[in-house]
Amino acid sequence: MSSAVARLASGAGVTVRPASESEHRNWDALVAANPGSGEVWSGASYLDVKEREGGYRQYRLIVERPGIDGAPARSDIAVAVLAKRVPLLGEWWHLPAGPAGEDSDAVLEVATAVAAFARDRGAFLLKIEPRVGIDAGPALRAAGFRDTVRIIPNPSTILVDVSGAEDEVFARLGKKARNAINRARRDGIVVTRVDATDAHCAELYRLLQETAEGRFVLRSERYYREFWQTFARAGVGQLFLAHRADEAGEPQLVAGAFAMALGTKTTYKDGASVRAKTAYGASHALQWEVLRWASERGALVHDLCGAPPADRADDTTHPLHGVGQFKRSFAPEIIDYVGALELPLRPRTYAIWQRVGDRVMRRWSLAVRKDPYY
Repeated sequence: MSSAVARLASGAGVTVRPASESEHRNWDALVAANPGSGEVWSGASYLDVKEREGGYRQYRLIVERPGIDGAPARSDIAVAVLAKRVPLLGEWWHLPAGPAGEDSDAVLEVATAVAAFARDRGAFLLKIEPRVGIDAGPALRAAGFRDTVRIIPNPSTILVDVSGAEDEVFARLGKKARNAINRARRDGIVVTRVDATDAHCAELYRLLQETAEGRFVLRSERYYREFWQTFARAGVGQLFLAHRADEAGEPQLVAGAFAMALGTKTTYKDGASVRAKTAYGASHALQWEVLRWASERGALVHDLCGAPPADRADDTTHPLHGVGQFKRSFAPEIIDYVGALELPLRPRTYAIWQRVGDRVMRRWSLAVRKDPYY
């Protein structure tokens, strides 16, 4: 490890404390002020729904950082924590899409400070998923972090520039996306922004079921409904439905999506369309309405949330190949983050967890809660 990284890894002078009541109330603004403009996965709505529906305990922390080598103090970092208690072992902590930092050294500094704070409170494991590039991996691994299974769904993703006027946003899209959107308009596909009522949530969930059938496991309808409605009530989530008239002139649902917002970023969360190939362009038209919504909110960047890694973008065997091709029609570049890493805080307890705890928890959750994500 280099001397600079070693100095940062020591965490000297960095203070970690629980957020105050006023900071709790202003949490999303604090997250949005983080380097990188924050992530919705660290926002209040995500923490609240994961605590209520996912069985996590949430902690909101403030990391205060002094200047380095006599420089002025740097900005505080708002760190969201989701903790899960394991019988007999204690808690493991997850920093969803975090911690934030200006670069890999800063991320390591913050992560190391939070790790010490977590260890002092009895945690045996810290999982991180920072929004830094894969080149940050060697320094993090040298500090003791190990690669692990991701929790947040976009270790690789595509970011769409939604700044400027609507015609500017549209002009920046790829030709295939623009053509599909125009075709959908000609074919009478209409996309609307709707309230996240029980009925509308049920419609989107049915589409997800059709898409997921035989391909991947869904959480319960209740989980999705509570997730969408929590964000919608807070004014940071929007549900979209696309319809096309049938032969009798009656509107038929052909696609749906949900998107989230925090600060100047928006994020695509869930989406699905009918399998029948009778509504060409519906998914593109739907995503275009999401981009319009994002731009109208004042967002600068929209995260399409998930893609194959850049080096496998054209690999037809990758499970996200089709999804990636669709999303790359909006913006071609795939962003690869460093991924998910974990740091053992109590080696003996971690060894037990690694041998049996993790596997048992996953099996229990799937068997009892019908949820593959414990």
